[in-house]
Amino acid sequence: MANPKPRACKTLHDIHVGDEFHQPYVVTDADVQKFAEISGDFNPAHFNNEYAAKTVFKGRIAHGMISVAKFSGIFGMDLPGLGAIWGAQSVKFLAPVKIGAPYKAIARAKEVAEKYAIFECWVEDAEGKRVLEGEGTLYPIPQKVRDAMDPAYLGSLMA
Repeated sequence: MANPKPRACKTLHDIHVGDEFHQPYVVTDADVQKFAEISGDFNPAHFNNEYAAKTVFKGRIAHGMISVAKFSGIFGMDLPGLGAIWGAQSVKFLAPVKIGAPYKAIARAKEVAEKYAIFECWVEDAEGKRVLEGEGTLYPIPQKVRDAMDPAYLGSLMA
């Protein structure tokens, strides 16, 4: 199976304050396992039901950085999309992310400057309660780089 293509390729000129992208997701046991293998974080709060039941969370929780990573997908595929470089991210964890529960990662353009854009980033649970929030600094594809790309390829992104 081929990797999916980015669905957008926005320059700073294409981004406007208030532009938003929403990405629904559910963290699975497989996601937790894969993240632990990548990060080395096998904290029993993520894996051991008996241990996790005795914590303040009263059950297993997902690694918070799995939810932060959802913004990598948004930024690299949708807003801004192809060619974007993620330069910085702040994050504050407000509530645990439960394994198997629905969430939505949301990025909203807050500021568009000469060389970068700042996005408000947050994750909501099914009731609209924020479980994390922060800001990301993005460097979208430069106009001259996008202009030099094959128009057929760019057109296929928007198809």
